[in-house]
Amino acid sequence: MISSFFKPKRARGSAKENDSDGQETKIENKRQKITRGKNTVSPETSMLISHLNDIPSDDLPSSSPCWRTALDKHFSSPSFGRLASFVDTERKNKNVFPPVEDTFAALNLCPLSKTKLVIVGQDPYHGLRQAHGLCFSVRRGIQTPPSLRNIYKELHNDAKIQKFTSIPNHGNLERWAKQGVLMINNVLTVRKGEAHSHKKKGWEEFTDEIIRAVDRRKRAEGDSCDADSKKGVVFLLWGKPATEKAKTALAGISSRHKIICTSHPSPLGATKTNSPFTGSKCFSRANEALREMGYDEIDWRVDGKLP
Repeated sequence: MISSFFKPKRARGSAKENDSDGQETKIENKRQKITRGKNTVSPETSMLISHLNDIPSDDLPSSSPCWRTALDKHFSSPSFGRLASFVDTERKNKNVFPPVEDTFAALNLCPLSKTKLVIVGQDPYHGLRQAHGLCFSVRRGIQTPPSLRNIYKELHNDAKIQKFTSIPNHGNLERWAKQGVLMINNVLTVRKGEAHSHKKKGWEEFTDEIIRAVDRRKRAEGDSCDADSKKGVVFLLWGKPATEKAKTALAGISSRHKIICTSHPSPLGATKTNSPFTGSKCFSRANEALREMGYDEIDWRVDGKLP
């Protein structure tokens, strides 16, 4: 794990000061837990990864399958240090999306140990209040973007997706993430109104490592009775950039994974003649692959209680 950069706060005198100090101590303890171990990281790195909330419990082994341990080495790399410094400067001087607490929402909502399907996006939405850390998803109350409308239409028109009986009136896909769908963008932050403004700053290497972490988890020998460790995952790759990214991240990886490729669901890409998204039945195909691997299928509805 990564060693603590921060030092404990000193106790204050007054009750008001003590209350404030107690809150600071809670934050400090969280940062210390995040950065414990052999490697020292910058304050910017420690602050950024403090928003990744799956810190392993003290009663679990350090090898427990969480994003924190899987990505620990990359967090202490020079590449991630430069990225964290860049994002910190951008947030101090520009309007950056998504909000800082949602930077790692895709990981926080979909634990590594539960990940069974991966959807790869490109850039966060750069409009006000749209991006909240999941690719293709927007907050409730925000107009559903064109690509997501096409995603909904494909689900609705797929006869094998029987529960998706109407087009939703919102674009929040958190319900998918909670079932084990990792919805990760290639780049995790963007400047307001400036698409691709955080491209080639280090996010690409980090999200490549996320994909590799999913593969490592599935290849891990682990406990002999842990059957999940020997399963693959399903990749839904829409458009050339997503396909190329997965190809790069999974270079030389075994064929245990099921990869389903189509064109992008955007209005310009959805009906392209080469593997068009429209009519691809990619969601029912994904569920069939999940069942073959021994997983429960995804309930693609965006509303309703989960079991």
